[in-house]
Amino acid sequence: MFSSMYQATGFKRAIILCQEGKVEEAEALLKSLQDEFLAVCEENEALKNQLSEVADVLDLAEKVQFDGQKYWLMDAGEQKGPFCQVCYDRDGLLVHLQEHDNHWECQSCHGLYLRTQEADPMRKPKSNVRSTLKKTIPLFLEREMG
Repeated sequence: MFSSMYQATGFKRAIILCQEGKVEEAEALLKSLQDEFLAVCEENEALKNQLSEVADVLDLAEKVQFDGQKYWLMDAGEQKGPFCQVCYDRDGLLVHLQEHDNHWECQSCHGLYLRTQEADPMRKPKSNVRSTLKKTIPLFLEREMG
């Protein structure tokens, strides 16, 4: 295989040109081979970068959890988020949702997500209104007959 690669790359031709005393032609051929080599090195570096990006995406995908309506990021045992489901599914972007009283809102796509205890593990339960009342208020009052 090396010999066919050796022939295909032009190095054999450059040696032959040197042996024939055609040094200028050999130099031009070697310069051309050098340019091709540098182009291959640049392409190789770009492919390595693409491969690294794919590995990062796959690593991120393993850390992202979907709760039924939005995403959470599990990083070193810590839960971060929530993040917009639409933006992540459509564009692969983790866009933080903005917290409001009864919902979350995405500032990028303007998606709204209702806050529920089941779908929002970070939300603290609100106090029960009934437990704050000292006395039950009847819906119907009995009229006194007298």
